[in-house]
Amino acid sequence: MPTIFDDAARSAARAALARESYRDDHLRLTGAWLEGARWLVSTQYGLFAVSDSDACLVAHGWFFGLCRRGNRVFLFENCARNDRLVPLGRLASLDLVDGELTNPRILAKGLDARCHQIAFINDLLCLLDTANQCVPRFTEQGQPVDAQRPFAAAQIDDNSGEYMHINALAVVSGEIAIMAHNARRVPPRCSELILLDRHWIETRRLTLQNTGCHDIAQDPDGLLWHSASMTGEIFCSDGRRVQVTHDRMTRGLAFDDDGVIVGASVFGSRSVRDRLPGSVIMFDRSFRQVAEVQLGGPPADIIAL
Repeated sequence: MPTIFDDAARSAARAALARESYRDDHLRLTGAWLEGARWLVSTQYGLFAVSDSDACLVAHGWFFGLCRRGNRVFLFENCARNDRLVPLGRLASLDLVDGELTNPRILAKGLDARCHQIAFINDLLCLLDTANQCVPRFTEQGQPVDAQRPFAAAQIDDNSGEYMHINALAVVSGEIAIMAHNARRVPPRCSELILLDRHWIETRRLTLQNTGCHDIAQDPDGLLWHSASMTGEIFCSDGRRVQVTHDRMTRGLAFDDDGVIVGASVFGSRSVRDRLPGSVIMFDRSFRQVAEVQLGGPPADIIAL
């Protein structure tokens, strides 16, 4: 018989609370202060504020994409949780005021729950719709504008290579960059960094060194870094590789002036990912590890505060 400590029962309770918050247009903030925090980290267990030595849960939910514009934080939440075919994805925003995340707003609803990262491009909030291989765009207030479709549609169970599992979005030196994961192909193909112009027209592809990669992060010197994920590494466009962990995958990567932070988690099937542990590992500018902070779930995306 399930108990209050049963993992499946806890997942069912989280799913019920997520659907209730979706119905009520409620973002489940904890009221935590961000004093001392350097980073925000989205996970499938919640949104965490992370300092050099600790993490604090600031919102309950299954979060993925994060970005910041001025003093507003934007995020994508999957309120369908494991029932990801139900379109219960939503975009939300928070104001960062005097060390506190306040004034939650639900900007858009009814989105595919399998979306990944978000970014402001051409002054529009762009959402990477992974399953549908497109990019819905919104105003900062959440009004829908259009959906850019730089790639052909493909079935999510396709293994020919047409379905790429696009999972990261960024602007790099004036170009739009999208990460193609490519591990769904049989046999797997190396991941690709797909570059597009500001009209969302593909200009070229750069083949990376691994398959199943995540993240597009630019360091203070302008070089690009990615998570090699299943090898536990991150790697740079100049050929450098850094071993972050030997027994976990890497996902979630961000730089600030003092160093870099990388997400690390155990890999598991989607049905149990809200129960898996995770952490963030911090390095200085020379990539010497300086700290590791445990989180309640596997990291998905990271932004600097």
